[in-house]
Amino acid sequence: MNDPSPDQTVARRSFLSRFGMGLGAVALADLMNQDSAQGEPDHGALTELHHPPRAKRVIYLFQSGGPSQLETFDYKPLLNELNGQQLPDSVRQGQRLTGMTVSQASLPMAGSIFKFAQHGQAGAWISELLPHTAKVADDLAVIRSMHTEAINHDPAITFLQTGAQLSGRPSIGAWAHYGLGSDNENLPAFVVLITKGKGDQPLYSRLWGSGFLPSRHQGVQFRSGKEPVLYLDNPPGTTAATRRQMLDRLRELHETARDELHDPEFDARIAQYEMAYRMQTSVPEAVDLAGEPQHVLEMYGPDATKPGTFAANCLLARRLAERGVKFIQLYHQGWDQHGNLPNAIRTQCRETDQPAAALLIDLKQRGLLNDTLVVWGG
Repeated sequence: MNDPSPDQTVARRSFLSRFGMGLGAVALADLMNQDSAQGEPDHGALTELHHPPRAKRVIYLFQSGGPSQLETFDYKPLLNELNGQQLPDSVRQGQRLTGMTVSQASLPMAGSIFKFAQHGQAGAWISELLPHTAKVADDLAVIRSMHTEAINHDPAITFLQTGAQLSGRPSIGAWAHYGLGSDNENLPAFVVLITKGKGDQPLYSRLWGSGFLPSRHQGVQFRSGKEPVLYLDNPPGTTAATRRQMLDRLRELHETARDELHDPEFDARIAQYEMAYRMQTSVPEAVDLAGEPQHVLEMYGPDATKPGTFAANCLLARRLAERGVKFIQLYHQGWDQHGNLPNAIRTQCRETDQPAAALLIDLKQRGLLNDTLVVWGG
């Protein structure tokens, strides 16, 4: 194949920039032409797509901190052979690798200490740390080319979640809701679940924010415990009828302000209030795992019955997918391993391997995997 001429090539950064401007233009046009009616189904801004979509929903299992590819899916036999030898100057060409290596006099190469084997009909190389994932190898598509230009965690995570290293742009889930709408008026189209008790690298709500899109497109965080969504329950002494009257009055005030100021954010506020009212019934039902059969709980592992664990969140993700939630984002922290990688990554894989594989199996058994895009990465 002939090399393309310079004017035919488009740099990746230029493409992303132009693509982002295109999405922004669509968003601006939509904001200027929004219908004030909020009771109708949300079909999204993209009424015509460039190809028939197959996926109806996304479950993003984000492993915050950055799982080592060398210990999970990227088998490097040559690196194992060169283990302990110095990194050739031809690789780094005199440049330091990171700020953390500035004081290092030696840069030895280090192969993985874990064994790899090929699995499935495609012969995918998978580490021994992921035995359950290995069993569903033929349901995986391993992408090894993903990377960012940011070397630090926060800008890299921000880039992967929003397409830009600087904060302030809409998150991927917000774009999905904006473009594709919602299939369930009683639940948020974009739900966020965070593993409880996994401090490590911080997570900020801007990672699931709406940026310059209306705030109704931002992710809603579900928490473990008696109150899955903060401030959703009626205050003590307030009846449902009283709350309904209050919402009706608020709607009138917001509609008056919207008509005077021509600000679509008032419509977003009205929709959020109404959604919260409906969620008082829909959320408790969606997060109640009491009706799950024992064999399903066992498939997700011993942590499935412990609220806030990655296993429980994976099971909850399946329940939300069944109920029409468009974008379900799980965050599991703890992957920022440096000096204690051998032990720490064992723990991380033990916490995530079985639940993630069970999620694929569960979706497949229910006929949902064919139109659900499940993403695992960090």
